[in-house]
Amino acid sequence: MTRDEARNYFKNNNLNYSDISMNEIYNLIQILNKKIFDSKSFLLMMNTPKNKDLKFKNYKLVFCELKVSGTYFASREAITFNEDGFIGIAGWADGYITDVFTTGFIEWCDYLRGDNKCMDI
Repeated sequence: MTRDEARNYFKNNNLNYSDISMNEIYNLIQILNKKIFDSKSFLLMMNTPKNKDLKFKNYKLVFCELKVSGTYFASREAITFNEDGFIGIAGWADGYITDVFTTGFIEWCDYLRGDNKCMDI
């Protein structure tokens, strides 16, 4: 799945930033970490974003930058929810690595729609 297909999936399922609270960010991190682990790639687990990487208003997402580290780098974009509504997905990565993030993002979108409530934290 391409980045554009993942972004369109979010949009076509009538999801938006107002659907995203901190719990949903934690769920996304949990899903992505499982995908990273299962990929057996050079990627390392993701952590909770730092305060400077998050912005909420009335408990709803305005901006969030999730980062991932690897065996040869410290911090690169995993998924970014930009203030202008654009969702960045591993802009630095090739197709194989991008797939970890796009498939995880799609799984998370299904969770937001209510298809997988077992992911609740």
